[in-house]
Amino acid sequence: MNKNIIRTLCILCLAILLAACERRPLQDSTNMLRVRVVLKVSDVNNVTTNIYNTRIPAPSISPSIIRAIFYDEVTDNVASQGFLTNQETDADGNTVFTGYVNVPAGKYNLVCYNFDTPSLQVENESNWNTINAYTSEVNEYYYTRFYSSRADEAFTPIPRIYYEPDHLIVARENGVVVPKRTDLITIHTEAKSIIDTYYIQVRVVNGQYASDATAILTDLAPSNKFAIDERKHDEYSATFFEMRRSIDARIRASNQDVLCATFNTFGKRPDEIDPSVESKLYVTFNVITVDGQRAEMTVDMDSIFKTEPAIEKHWLLIDKEFVIPEPKPDPDRPDEDKGMFETDVEGWDKEEGYIDI
Repeated sequence: MNKNIIRTLCILCLAILLAACERRPLQDSTNMLRVRVVLKVSDVNNVTTNIYNTRIPAPSISPSIIRAIFYDEVTDNVASQGFLTNQETDADGNTVFTGYVNVPAGKYNLVCYNFDTPSLQVENESNWNTINAYTSEVNEYYYTRFYSSRADEAFTPIPRIYYEPDHLIVARENGVVVPKRTDLITIHTEAKSIIDTYYIQVRVVNGQYASDATAILTDLAPSNKFAIDERKHDEYSATFFEMRRSIDARIRASNQDVLCATFNTFGKRPDEIDPSVESKLYVTFNVITVDGQRAEMTVDMDSIFKTEPAIEKHWLLIDKEFVIPEPKPDPDRPDEDKGMFETDVEGWDKEEGYIDI
């Protein structure tokens, strides 16, 4: 009996020692970090500042969760990650996210980004140099709609068309040192959007006959390796967005109707990448009229992007008229008033008034 008790006690002591050996490395090499991310969204053109047309809804920047990834500084591979879900507002009105992440002792590069973007996707997260934000390519219908009858030089070759991205709020910190056997430490970082928001408008004639209006802008980046902030520029691509009808009281003419939009993009190709490469910044407006006709207009945007409003405020203001054809007479109802094609779809009703700046 005594031998059994002694044997049992020995086994228990051995189990305790083994458990202690298992826990000690974790205590030595892993630390609980408090990551605090301050979102700076107060200086985004056409979202929170420099609003040209207050009738056009601004893209939303309201993240609900932040992902924090620690990359080993030597291998550039993921070492640890976590999610920051505690949200509050600081004294300056900025949104602040905080959370805790278990990180082994070492030296890291940290990237944080919002994890709630419906149209924007993230891939290749396993490595600091490859984590990439992108959007999906549009379906075949839009290629047919924009290019089925085109053969001009502006669209040779035909660019790949992508949906516009949501705002991605990103914070980066290089050389984050996590010491061994430390108490709780806090990492403070600031995050800003890597997405550009532009306002674009073109003057329109017979805008009341448009039932659907869309546009594509070519020579824009389709993605961004956002840990190293590297936009993709080796692919000829375009961003797709929807237009709406409004007015611009600044226009010194009786007709103040415009087609306009506020859209997001990863950005255009910087001129300094290769000045010898010809710019192909073109916008194409495509309208389906109330009786099914298609109207289209293409504008070279290179000079417009170089204007002061475009550079300083991201306003792309096209001082040309896009003429939408009137409905064709219906042979079965020759006396019918053309006004019957007036659309009452929400967002297309003409509004009178002035835009406050």
